[in-house]
Amino acid sequence: MVNANRGIGSSRVAECVLAIAGGGDIGASGTYNSGKKVIGLKLDILGETLNFHISVGEGRAKLADIVPLARALCTNITDVVVQRARRDGGRVPCDKGCSPCCSRYLVPLSVPEAFRFKDEIAAAPAYQRESVWEACLRAAQLILSQKLPKPFMHQTEVSPARPVDLNLVSNWYTSLKLRCPFLYNHVCSIYGQRPLACREHFITGSVSACRGQRGVAKVLDMPVRLPNVLGQLASELEGTGVEAVILPLALVWCEENPERAERSWPAEMMVKRFVEIVEAMAKRNLPAVTSRRQTIIGFSKKRRAANQLCRLSSG
Repeated sequence: MVNANRGIGSSRVAECVLAIAGGGDIGASGTYNSGKKVIGLKLDILGETLNFHISVGEGRAKLADIVPLARALCTNITDVVVQRARRDGGRVPCDKGCSPCCSRYLVPLSVPEAFRFKDEIAAAPAYQRESVWEACLRAAQLILSQKLPKPFMHQTEVSPARPVDLNLVSNWYTSLKLRCPFLYNHVCSIYGQRPLACREHFITGSVSACRGQRGVAKVLDMPVRLPNVLGQLASELEGTGVEAVILPLALVWCEENPERAERSWPAEMMVKRFVEIVEAMAKRNLPAVTSRRQTIIGFSKKRRAANQLCRLSSG
């Protein structure tokens, strides 16, 4: 049985040890258990070095098995980006109970995430499983009852030659004014299983701006977008175009694609390709992220200067 949760630990500026497909844990002596392949990943995130050692077994892995690894990387990367933004003077108000983004945005799941979500919900206690399914079905019925954007009205299939306009889909979804079906009293009821898109979403600025009121809010750029990594990985492994599933439709979509959930590949090959995609995206995105970070620093300095001026004036 593939186990991608064992041995997950993290130390942001030192090492993060992960295991997938039966990869062994670190022993008491600090050495890796024998017979396991260890794949390294080193990332430079805004000047901080993250080192990961991924222990991989000799077995096979399904798409869902790579998701815990992506979540662990996501946590480490977002920690660095958020802490750096705060050190640069930015205000990052995102915290428990702050939920404007849960009421406005389309949340996509990569194919591996969709299958992992279904597995985790299936393993949950009966009361939670039933609650999640009911929330998904209600939201799915509401979404599917809405009129699609005109460009999609006569489109019967999607292919790499005819890609979906994600901005158009996102704007259409936002216009429906649907809040996340898993949001209860401004708290996420599936926090442990929440999508990577949610885990990566942080803003600097004002919460009121997120609500469409006064103020300015800017989304923090991440050097690596893990949903994109998983989307590309699944596309390459399955030989399909890059796909994404709307969160409320994920469980229904998985029910319609059971054979894809069961396909497997050599775990070592899967992890190696995952690492290669992460490294390539990080390298490609670094200049743009650095440039936008300088813009945020400038914005934060102007805000502090304006606040100081106001205090002096009132004094």
